[in-house]
Amino acid sequence: MLITTILLVAFIILLVIYIWIFKSRYKYFVRRNISGPPPQFFFGNLRQLWNTPLSFTQIGEWTRLYGPIYDIFEGPNPMYIVSDVDFLHEVYIKQFSSLRSRRVNFLSRIHLEKGDHLFFAQGNRWRRQRHVINPTFSVAKLKIMTPLMNKCIQSMMI
Repeated sequence: MLITTILLVAFIILLVIYIWIFKSRYKYFVRRNISGPPPQFFFGNLRQLWNTPLSFTQIGEWTRLYGPIYDIFEGPNPMYIVSDVDFLHEVYIKQFSSLRSRRVNFLSRIHLEKGDHLFFAQGNRWRRQRHVINPTFSVAKLKIMTPLMNKCIQSMMI
């Protein structure tokens, strides 16, 4: 009887700590004065995205409501949604050297054994690959490639 009571009390204490940690994680963006859709306990905003036929329409609606930079939660994990082109240019082009890596997404975890090619590379390997390939996609080179891309698109449309 005593062991059962101790286990029950320990379980309740762990459950309270778990709920407290979850709730404090959901205040991450509130402490930083960034608005976004209110998260649901345990699911964050994933349930709202799952219940929408096309998740990008829900993201678009939130962008109209909360502006070009707002927050959502993937379960307990905070995530920024950014649709401000100038901000993205600043972060991904001008401040690129400050980036450590990118987030490991669901597909990357599944395909990690397939090698560290451009789409699934992480950490320093990703930084190196991006550093090598970036000059290929400069504005000047893209302008040179535009006629060829237009020609390919037109031939595909015929």
